[in-house]
Amino acid sequence: MENALIAFVSIMVLGGVIFYSLWWEGGNVGFTFAKWFFGIFFVAALVVGGYTYFMS
Repeated sequence: MENALIAFVSIMVLGGVIFYSLWWEGGNVGFTFAKWFFGIFFVAALVVGGYTYFMS
């Protein structure tokens, strides 16, 4: 169970770091982009966490 939580948090942190780097570069990061970006990373984190949970 701990491995699944670590996998979930790792993907969310990765998404946060990528988003921060995009924002820092001064790109056109609007609310719509942020909503879709974090939605996609949240789904990816759920998939990876679920896969890790059920395969361990």
